[in-house]
Order: sequence, then C-alpha cells, then structure tokens
Amino acid sequence: MSRISTAFPLVTSLFLLLGVCSNPPSEKELATRSPAAGGVIVHLFEWRWDDVAIECEEVLGPAGFSAVQISPPSENHVIGGRPWYERYQPVSYQLETRSGSREQFADMVSRCAAAGVDIIADAVINHMTDADLQHETLQFSSKGTAGTRFSSFSYPGLYEYDDFNHCGLTANDDIVDWEDATQLRECELVDLADLDTRSSSVRSTLASYIRDLASLGVRGIRIDAAKHMYAEDIAAILEEAEFSGYVVQEVSQGPIDRRVYYANGDITVFDYGYDIHNAFKSGNLASLNGDASRWSVYDPSDVAFLFVDNHDTQRNPGVLSYRDAAMYELAQVFTLAWPFGRVRVMSSFESEGHENSPPSFADETIKPVYGDDGDQCGQGEWVCEHRWPGISGAVAFRNATADYPVVTNWWTNGSDQIAFGRGEAGFVAINASSGPMSAELNTSLSAGTYCNRVFSEDCHEIGVDPSGIVSLELGPMEAVVVDHMSLKD
Repeated sequence: MSRISTAFPLVTSLFLLLGVCSNPPSEKELATRSPAAGGVIVHLFEWRWDDVAIECEEVLGPAGFSAVQISPPSENHVIGGRPWYERYQPVSYQLETRSGSREQFADMVSRCAAAGVDIIADAVINHMTDADLQHETLQFSSKGTAGTRFSSFSYPGLYEYDDFNHCGLTANDDIVDWEDATQLRECELVDLADLDTRSSSVRSTLASYIRDLASLGVRGIRIDAAKHMYAEDIAAILEEAEFSGYVVQEVSQGPIDRRVYYANGDITVFDYGYDIHNAFKSGNLASLNGDASRWSVYDPSDVAFLFVDNHDTQRNPGVLSYRDAAMYELAQVFTLAWPFGRVRVMSSFESEGHENSPPSFADETIKPVYGDDGDQCGQGEWVCEHRWPGISGAVAFRNATADYPVVTNWWTNGSDQIAFGRGEAGFVAINASSGPMSAELNTSLSAGTYCNRVFSEDCHEIGVDPSGIVSLELGPMEAVVVDHMSLKD
C-alpha cells in the first residue's frame, strides 16, 4: 500500500490509470529568482549533540540535507519544569547545555561536517535572561546550565547593568506597542534583559561568541529575535566576528522595513507558514499558482527563508504541524518542490502545551534519540518529521531540480488538486482532497519510467509516454514527485 507517511497511514494505493487531459496555459510558466544558496535545513529541536552527530552520519547526509539548525548552544537559565524556551535565556557563552558539553558539541560539528552536513547554531544575542527574575508561575533558579550564578542585569565577568537597554518608554521597560519600531528595538521582549548592541563592548563580547562557534566549525547562525535589534548593529557584530558563514535572521512581520536586514543575510518569512496553512485547510491549493505576482508578497527568493512551521509557531493556531499528519506532509512536499527561497523543515518532539520540556528523564536530562532501547524516532516522544517519506523524498527532489528554477505545466482542478513541472527536470502532483484525483497531465519530462520520490517502498513506478504525458490516479492525500534523477530507464 502506498503511504505518504509511515507514521500516519492515512492514504491509499497509487495506480497509473488514464484520466482527463489538460493543457496548462503558457502564462503559468514562471522563471523565478534563483533560490537562496544552499540546500535544505532541518531543525533538530532540542536534540542532544551526540544524537545530532549520529543523525548526520546515518540519515541526514545520505538523504541530502545540507545543514542542521540546532537549539541554542550557549549556557542558559535553569527554569523550573525545564520549558523548551529556557534555551532562549542565555546566562553565558559557555557551550554547556542539556544537549551536551563543549567537547560533545565540537565532536558533533566535526562528525556532521564529515557527513557533508553543516551546523547552524541558534545564536541568542539580543538579550539575556528574564530581567527582574520574577514570575507568578515560573520558578527561576538564578543559575545556569554550566553552574553560573547571576542576578538581575548582572552576569559576573560578562555584563552589568549599563550593558543593557533601559528604554524608559513604558512602565516596566517591556514592549507594549508592537507597532512602535523604537520599542521593538530598545525595550524588553517579554521582560528579557535587552542587550545594548550599540555598545562597542557588548558588540565585542557577542562577536567573540560567534568567533568561538566558527572556530569549532559552525558554518551558519540563526540570529534569534533579530527584529528586536537594529540591522546595523547585527552588521557590526558580524563584521567584528569576521563571520563569513550562512546567516538567517528571525524577523517577523511588523512596522520595520524588512529590506534593511537583507545585507546581513537571509530573513525568515513567517507569513508563508500562515498562507500555506490557509491554502490547505480551505482546500484552495489553486491559489498557490505559477503566477509570479502570487510570490511577490514575500521577500525575494534569494533572501527568503521558508518554513511550514517552526518551534514557536507549531504551538499556536494558524499553522500546520505534525499534528495535521498527511496534510502537513503534503504542505512540506509543495514547499520543497516549489523553487523559491531556502527551506527549513521541522523535527519536533510531542508536545501537548506551549511550555513543555523535551522528552526527559526524572533527573531532567534529555532523553536520547539513539538510546539503549534503539532508535526512538516516531515512538511517541521524538516525532522526527524529517524522516517521513513525503518530506525526505521531496528533499531529494529539491536537490535534483536545484539547477532548474522554473515552474512549468501548471494544472489545477480549481481547488485542492494541483500539479506542476520543473521543466525537463521534474514533475509534481498533489491531491489534498478527500476523494480520488484522476488526470492525464502534460509534463516536460523525457519518456520513461520514474520512481515516485514520496513512496515509502523501494520504487513505485510512474510512466511518462513519448509525448510527455503522465496518466495518474491518486488516492486522497497522496502525491507523485518524480525527477530526472529518479528515472529508471
């Protein structure tokens, strides 16, 4: 039986049958801007460093992933209950966290590099811990994961009171008006002590941290909360760090001109996740068409950083996540198959609430993915969406079609069934409806027999006749993804 996901067996068998002929209009052909440099990134959220290293060697390298985004590697605040977001409250820049030690971090970077996979570190450089260390429901320890003791606006040997912004624009210095660009940059993000990144000494400290990561082989950084920093401050820190690797900046929508960040690196496109959710949930995949104006609402392709969900948004309504099973997988297939931006896919842990800790033992250490009981992916705690055949197969498709940034042969039934080509390099058909999809579709592929990339077995054959036509019948929530590298004969 054909399955889009081994974890969610919601789809049915795929057979080649004769259907309805369609000649897509030529105006639907689109040459996009070249995607951002580099291949697909996976976020192994809250994974231990030794597990990341094994995953690089056994899964990610062979599957063609180009990089792993890891959780913040710097020492963080120990918070009661160990919520995931404690990783985003730095205490120092020692590489000591629940994911592992500095030595384990260095070993991971080296082993992943040997497997052809870069490490992208999540760099939290906008702020430190909670500013006043007071919260009605959280227990703050005033201690870091490396044992560092600190107090409000005081991190011994690192920062003191004058190294932080104290904006004086609101009653408690927190951001209140999210449409006020000055508050966004100079006040505290949810009470987190806001670093004065206009200060030369603060910039030097942050640059030293980034240099240290680079010295261990880190090839990229994600700058957390970049919207809350002036773009010129980020530029100055990167310049002082002499960092030449990949940079992506977390900038959500707001009153700030996003273009000022382009010179520093790529930029996150949060709106895409909401739009892809709306298209799939409403059954309006036809809106994801080949018209260039449809994509002009986002940042340009050469700086756009796309994701269906991330570690923040998957905990909120309005985005698709692993909980949406096959629909989520199809949304990832589309995102990876369409030649726009650089794509990051999510690898989650099961979470029932917003603040959950990653899978942990009673002593609060994170449970391994590769443990004494074997591989724990898909066993009820670590979700590992990146291994689902629809997603891993679409990664292979994106790599195979990377040199063909075109969309051709667009077809739709007008609602929840679509197909499109990547010129002579590939072809995709997606049925997100609750019923079957029968169609005879034009492609630009060479005649022959292809293996469906998103089929969970060795090869499910898809035939293309000498005139470039493929005859398909897809079951509900199924896809066909073929490319010139999956041609059998």
